[in-house]
Amino acid sequence: MTHDDIQSLVFAALELTNQSREDDAQVPIASDTPLFGKQGHLDSMGLVALLIDIEDMLQDQDIHISLSDERAMSAANSPFKNVSTLVAHIDTLLKGE
Repeated sequence: MTHDDIQSLVFAALELTNQSREDDAQVPIASDTPLFGKQGHLDSMGLVALLIDIEDMLQDQDIHISLSDERAMSAANSPFKNVSTLVAHIDTLLKGE
């Protein structure tokens, strides 16, 4: 799976997220969109829902990884900060599989 494939998958998951949000609370679909943290568009429940959607999409392609493992949750630089850090995190996990 290429970097662009992963980014497209994350964008698709964000589109799913936006389907359940009000128009004024939409998450922008862009690589620099802040996801979680001080500037983030998602609270902890929203982040978990997004990660589950991404994991489900990966499982549909017969890829089985956990995005919210202990290492990711305790990382000094959160992989969930924005779309590009999340894509890089997924890419790293896939290369390790």
